[in-house]
Amino acid sequence: MKVSRRDLGLGAAALALLSAAGVGYRRYLGPWYAPTAYDDLLHQIVDRRPAAQLGTVAAKTMPGFDVAKLAARLRQPGFGLSRRARDDAADGRVTEVDGWVVPESVALYSALASQFS
Repeated sequence: MKVSRRDLGLGAAALALLSAAGVGYRRYLGPWYAPTAYDDLLHQIVDRRPAAQLGTVAAKTMPGFDVAKLAARLRQPGFGLSRRARDDAADGRVTEVDGWVVPESVALYSALASQFS
């Protein structure tokens, strides 16, 4: 069996394409985070990295910050992050975090994210 240069080139190109797809698939599928006991809450955050940066500052302003108590508070039924944030903003429940005025729920979810990022 004789392998032509064309077959060799196509095979090398296919191998390079598969390698690139294997290495860079996280860019297309999104980041992977280690599993935690709070994934039911953290999956509501679109991008945890900036949320964790905001949450690091927010957690410092919360007296007696406890992850378990915060999670219990956020797990109240019927309220997701988007709805809570909308309701908090409409009702004037906002907080200032590092110069940003954000809904209270965003600060709380961000504080939770800062503990697991």
